[in-house]
Amino acid sequence: MPSKSRFMAENAALRARRAEREDKSANRPSGKGEEPPERAIAERDRIEEALKISEVRYRRLFETAKDGILILDAETGRITDANPFLQDLLGYSQGELLGKMLWEIGPFRDIAASRAAFRKLQRKKYIRYDNLPLETKGRRHRYVEFVSNVYRVNGTKVIQCNIRDNTARHQAEEVLANFSKELEKRVEERTTELLTANKLLKKMLDEGKRAEEEIRKSRERLRNLSGSLQSLLEDERTRISREIHDELGQALTALKIDLSLTRRSLVSGGHAEQSAKVHENERAVNRIIRTVRKIATDLRPGILDELGVAAAIEWMAKDFQKRTGIGCKVVLQGVDNISDTVRATAIFRVVQEALTNVMRHAAASRVNVSLKKKDRTLVVEVRDNGIGITEGRMIGSKSFGLIGIRERVRLLGGEAVIRGKPGEGTLVRVTLPEGEGVSANA
Repeated sequence: MPSKSRFMAENAALRARRAEREDKSANRPSGKGEEPPERAIAERDRIEEALKISEVRYRRLFETAKDGILILDAETGRITDANPFLQDLLGYSQGELLGKMLWEIGPFRDIAASRAAFRKLQRKKYIRYDNLPLETKGRRHRYVEFVSNVYRVNGTKVIQCNIRDNTARHQAEEVLANFSKELEKRVEERTTELLTANKLLKKMLDEGKRAEEEIRKSRERLRNLSGSLQSLLEDERTRISREIHDELGQALTALKIDLSLTRRSLVSGGHAEQSAKVHENERAVNRIIRTVRKIATDLRPGILDELGVAAAIEWMAKDFQKRTGIGCKVVLQGVDNISDTVRATAIFRVVQEALTNVMRHAAASRVNVSLKKKDRTLVVEVRDNGIGITEGRMIGSKSFGLIGIRERVRLLGGEAVIRGKPGEGTLVRVTLPEGEGVSANA
């Protein structure tokens, strides 16, 4: 759709052409090169008709715009026009707006409390405010995008202010920001607890060096505590994920349904303008729902609990390939499902950590993931064709991900082997005793 400034420029050009023709006609000596009257009249009528059409088109756009529009006298700052959308937004009638200074209108006192702000606009010819707080005549609080430009029409400077209502988006962003802060606070609290526990464990290890038997007992206590911490962490992830999905997700879904019903009611009632605004809010809620789902899935994917670790690994591989562009092939053999949630979670986290390392460090183009049952042993392998892990990184004290893999597996009585060759990739191989709750497929 053509812009309002384009129609203003078009009007100015037509008026200039009309004035130019009138000046030429008035200044041309009598009898010398006079233009035929019929031709002059036809040209003047054509310009007048084009000017009238341009003004009608501009006025139609002005009156039906879905954003608020204010027109000001650039010299005095007085309001010369305001479209219906702005009147509805602010709650002022056209009579209450016309002839007033911009800073005399309640909603704009905060941004134009003095003439200095208006002089800034006169000087710079452009001002923009994002999420500007306004208060309507009825004392309702709105947040808008406010953009002002200076144009010249018929030799006179005018200021056009475009005002877009962003209240719904601002409120949704505030809700999400508050929720993110709460989530960060919870994670920080849990992290502090884990760090405190880790410090305690280190102290216990240092003291355990005095005797071999004490070392063995200390290590046993450490593993048990580590397992408890991991279990607590998984429980907390699951709890927070469910709270996000069930409480916030359901609330947002209900809001979406309410908005949809409201929009349909408005459409059936012939309120197209209000329906479009509600539809915009509905799309904003959809975006928030997608973000909430992603947060819940990152904490703990529901597919792990609903369909089992085999399906969860296949889902994770597809998501990994989609996000990184690295080809990821999954082979499942002899295992249909593992109902032992501790083992299923351990296998899922091992594969997740291995794929994370591939993405961050391997520089690979392909990775193969397999979960197989051999005799009464579960074997998990993640093999890539990247640069290959070095010995230093395998045993480094800062390789927390690899340390976590080894500890998870050891707590379940299994074994983790991590090896790599320069230029030939890396292999993470985990074996776990079958335990209870493993069913084989055909």
